Amino acid sequence: MEEQVKIGALAKAARELNAAGVTWAVGASALLYLEGIVPTFNDLDLMIAGGQLAEAKSAMLAAGAAELPASPPSPAFSSAGFLEFRLDDTDFDLLEGFAVRAGNEVYAYPFNADRIGAVWDAAGVPVPLCPLADWFVLYQLMPGRQKKAKLIAQYLLAHPRVERREWLHSWLDGRLPGNVREQALRLFGKAVFD
Repeated sequence: MEEQVKIGALAKAARELNAAGVTWAVGASALLYLEGIVPTFNDLDLMIAGGQLAEAKSAMLAAGAAELPASPPSPAFSSAGFLEFRLDDTDFDLLEGFAVRAGNEVYAYPFNADRIGAVWDAAGVPVPLCPLADWFVLYQLMPGRQKKAKLIAQYLLAHPRVERREWLHSWLDGRLPGNVREQALRLFGKAVFD
């Protein structure tokens, strides 16, 4: 499907989510697309702040989205709340309390209003974006997503911004698997962030 159709659907959803006062942001492959890292994306993964999934659902319905039946749970992911919608032939996943299972551990993504890394303009509607550094870590935790983590690392090094170092630092303050910590430390230590 054409990306412009998906962006139009995103603008409709964003207008209603913003009007409802929901704290949210685009993550995953759509984030990489909006940041200019990848040429396409399949669906829109929206991170929703804790306790706001009901408001987000109402906003999506007000935008004209249809709620879809729940997908079966994935062994790789865990969310406090997960809803799926379709708006203008575009699929949206709303995730509250998103976490990744890696090994025998669960790593929670601490999404809240402080974890909005940028704001993108979708046809005049502000669209909050998750920090790329967060998805550098999250993709390393996910099975089979290391290629995307590498693309993000290359982008971060080519487009340095000091605040990205702060996002990585917040992950390094918590627990991470050794290999993920090592990759984050390597990126964190690059002089281009100084």
